[in-house]
Amino acid sequence: MTTLTPAIPPPSGIQSNFEDPPGRCYLTVIPCAAIVGVMIIFVFVRMYTKVYILKSIGWDDYTCMFAAVSSVVYLGFLMALYALGFGVHEWDITYHNLESLLSKEGKTLSALWGPTMFFTKLSLLLLYHRIFAPDRVTKYLVYFGILYCFVLYTSFLLLTFLLCQSTLEGSCEREMDLFVLISRGFNVLADIYLLIIPIAAVAKLHMPLRQKVGVSAVFFAGMLACLSGILALYYRTQLLSTRDITWHSTPVFIFTVLEINTGIIVSCMPTMPALIHDTRSQISASRNPRSRRGRGHRHRSGRSATRSCQQKEDGGKKPAPPSQRHVRFEAPQPVELDSTPALRRMEEARVRVLRGPAVSFFSDDSSDADVGGDEEDLGWLS
Repeated sequence: MTTLTPAIPPPSGIQSNFEDPPGRCYLTVIPCAAIVGVMIIFVFVRMYTKVYILKSIGWDDYTCMFAAVSSVVYLGFLMALYALGFGVHEWDITYHNLESLLSKEGKTLSALWGPTMFFTKLSLLLLYHRIFAPDRVTKYLVYFGILYCFVLYTSFLLLTFLLCQSTLEGSCEREMDLFVLISRGFNVLADIYLLIIPIAAVAKLHMPLRQKVGVSAVFFAGMLACLSGILALYYRTQLLSTRDITWHSTPVFIFTVLEINTGIIVSCMPTMPALIHDTRSQISASRNPRSRRGRGHRHRSGRSATRSCQQKEDGGKKPAPPSQRHVRFEAPQPVELDSTPALRRMEEARVRVLRGPAVSFFSDDSSDADVGGDEEDLGWLS
């Protein structure tokens, strides 16, 4: 019976277990699902910030969405692959089932890897183009990176279908080993290239060293994507020296998913400061009643202070209403026609002093309060 024939002969002393074999399904699916979950949170925060706070969406945001959707679909087919029997020892799965898995879910995963990687790196490159567009060298580096990624992942996608069609029963896993290794090697070079571009561009910016380090730290998170790509390539080469591919493919898938989603997360990180600043501003406004009550409150505070000072000068007496204050003022002495300009200015100053409380209250003090309030509202800028 061919349906009960194991994919490879079991080692000596071990019998094939087709009923309930040990596997690595949970060891693979749970970390990958957690990584994709974190990525979805970052993408949601990015889109919320760009739509509701910054109110501007660019091509890098659209490609980031495409990459996120592709990553979720990749995870879905990976879970289906392991749910149908992948992840066990190869002598615990029948030859027929293994061929079926590799020809359907395995083929789909290989086809999805190229577009998912392309949209992830395209989102980063478009982000670099938007941030560092004035730098001509960086612009050309971005253009070259887009062309490089397009040729690499498009050729991988096309050759995946061509090589699969030329193999028996659609199984192309072993026949594509060399091609996959070469493609992943060029993929690691692309990761390193995308890490160098922003660091070199930030180094040429005219800003303090502390700010350069802070900006570079955001893109330095891409080193995790580079490391994941290198580890995925390493474990992929280890598959060449073993026949138990279904068991030893777990680290390859984990680091592949980590590489994809780390690139998406890094492309979302530059929007985080805008969200943090907006959240801090809202919290500060909710805790500071003066910022909510506005200038009217500061006007009333200034008037109260002016009235209290005026009461102290008047011996604690309550000032008369504005309509009755003219009865408290002494009539100014008439000025002779032949008085000098200096005497006229002195007389005008005396009249202003007598009428000072009402005039100074509505002009000088209120303007001073406004200036002080504006400086307080803008204090977070300093």
